[in-house]
Amino acid sequence: MKRALALLLTGVFSLSVLLTGCGNSDNGTNQTDASNTGSVADSAGETKAGDAGSEQTTVVFAYWGAESENNAIKNVIADFEANNPAIKIEAQWIQSDYLTKVQVQIAGDTAADVYLMSASDLPGFADNYIAQEADTANYLSENLIESLTIDGELKSKPFIVKPKVMAINKTLFEEKNIDIPSLTESMTVQEFEDLAVQFVKEESSPQIFGSEPLWLTNWIYAFNGSYYTSDGMASNLTSSETIAAANFAIRSKELGYVPNDTQKEGQSMMDWFLSGRIAMYTDFGPWNIPQMEEVEGFEWELLIFPGNGGAKEVNGLSITKTSRNKEAAQIFVDYLCESERAQSIIGGDKSAYGVPVNPNVVRDFESIYEGKNLAAFVNAAYNQTPSETQKRTNEINSIHDRISDETLVGSGELTPEEVFPSIAEAVTSIIQR
Repeated sequence: MKRALALLLTGVFSLSVLLTGCGNSDNGTNQTDASNTGSVADSAGETKAGDAGSEQTTVVFAYWGAESENNAIKNVIADFEANNPAIKIEAQWIQSDYLTKVQVQIAGDTAADVYLMSASDLPGFADNYIAQEADTANYLSENLIESLTIDGELKSKPFIVKPKVMAINKTLFEEKNIDIPSLTESMTVQEFEDLAVQFVKEESSPQIFGSEPLWLTNWIYAFNGSYYTSDGMASNLTSSETIAAANFAIRSKELGYVPNDTQKEGQSMMDWFLSGRIAMYTDFGPWNIPQMEEVEGFEWELLIFPGNGGAKEVNGLSITKTSRNKEAAQIFVDYLCESERAQSIIGGDKSAYGVPVNPNVVRDFESIYEGKNLAAFVNAAYNQTPSETQKRTNEINSIHDRISDETLVGSGELTPEEVFPSIAEAVTSIIQR
């Protein structure tokens, strides 16, 4: 996923497509009768199979993801269908341009019944989805539900969490005779900087760095900053915490513990990490876990993200207003999001989709790699800030391009103090329009 600063506000899918007015809602009169689904949720969140002889209802489920994620989805669909013979799930794996294709489907009256949605992208699509209900006791954190709630309505039920942690090259630590930092407590941002500069080895060929280039969004949250004020009605770029994070990213280049703009161009920083060129990789997500299984002879460990942590991506399942099978779709969504069995299939092995949202299943996730600190991910899933977003994300992103274009955070020559106030004013104007 591209980490350009122009896409600051979003996580894995950061090019949100605005759909205000595209929704084609109905009043539920085309909904399939509940008796045709033949399945109800029990108190534990599991589902019970209905009468196999009843008419089968088809629910179309659209989602994105890598091949390992697609495999996990297929496995949980197979498990759901085995327990719910009256409901068939038609999987639509959309491998590219997901948001654009969702927009086209909804506008063209060919919408799926259920869509996988990131909290970052949900506001632009929310008008097309029904309101759902969720008991906070069934989820890791109340902010998972809050991140998927638009104008007081839950428009996507929490399904999986994709937080960021820091991976380290243990061999490089040993070569420098540096102790591995705490596995249970985060280092301060200053401790991270002091550590990173110790790994700079300019005379080596290829050159070794303390870290990959810092992704500003993660560090804004690490500094306890935010993009928006607490009420979401104004830009918070001028706060002291946010400006401090930007200056921290600038200083990382000045101190030389990250590759410069020329060195990083067209390069995979994850590949650099695995090849021993980077000591600490601060943008490590659950999607990197399957890759680690294929790596031999590489000693690594996971740490909690420095400071107050980075940003976590929350993915949920939304049901379209135009669905004619809303009750069957709801049974499917409830099963995937709240069943311990389903959550274990999704997040309990080395092809883990992310951290399960069900608190009773996180131990399965933690045990994926024996001897590795996957508890750092669980800590982040509980405590990190969900990525912030607004309905007019595309417009706001175009304004935030100025951070990369005009300031020293990117390729510009000005300081955050010189540029951020005018960016904040423009963003606030868009929000309040």
